[in-house]
Amino acid sequence: MKYLLVFVLTLVSFGAVAAPATSTLSWTAPTTRVDGTPLQATQIEEFRIYHGIDIGENPLAIGPEYTAVTGENAAEITIELVPRADPYVISFAITTVDRDGLESAQSDTVSKTFQVDSTAAPGAPTSLEFTIVCGEGCTVTEVTVAQNRGDAD
Repeated sequence: MKYLLVFVLTLVSFGAVAAPATSTLSWTAPTTRVDGTPLQATQIEEFRIYHGIDIGENPLAIGPEYTAVTGENAAEITIELVPRADPYVISFAITTVDRDGLESAQSDTVSKTFQVDSTAAPGAPTSLEFTIVCGEGCTVTEVTVAQNRGDAD
């Protein structure tokens, strides 16, 4: 019976976690520099993929963190996303870095909205009100009961 209890607690602990997600981003490498001179694939050191999460009315800025993709023929990356319990938007932008360390401006930003179906139980009701109406000859004694809801860590 002891093992069954541990197993049940494990199921409850992981039951509310959103499923992991991945996002694949692909691009076409530039063939010219900003001044119009040719850029050979062999001159490209890496592509930097900047990404950020926008939540509600307060979007987060993209970067300065990035994931680097190296190789002159690189044109795609799959990024593991941190599971979230609520819907969110993730935005991406890419830069090109040449072998001399010169970095391009960021590309246009692309965004993807992830709708998350949570497996968590609904929240408890709030703003509870309790009223007692007592007729003639009725006495109400106030009793306070502390309730341990298990909210502490």
